[in-house]
Amino acid sequence: MLDFNSIFTILFRIFFLLGAVFYVIFAIVVVRQVAMMSKNVYDKFNTILILFSYIHLAFSIFLVFLTFILTI
Repeated sequence: MLDFNSIFTILFRIFFLLGAVFYVIFAIVVVRQVAMMSKNVYDKFNTILILFSYIHLAFSIFLVFLTFILTI
């Protein structure tokens, strides 16, 4: 039988997993925006910005895996 504590724990885990997934979607949008910006605006820092956007995406994907592992 499910008590209040187990229901709260399940909802808490789902909330954090959904938050991490939304953060990955946000990181994908950032990568796309940086790529579009670098096509239109030429600067010497474009490669650095693209690199940081992909590093941000990699860390956000790592965050989803970490959240999934820690909430099981």
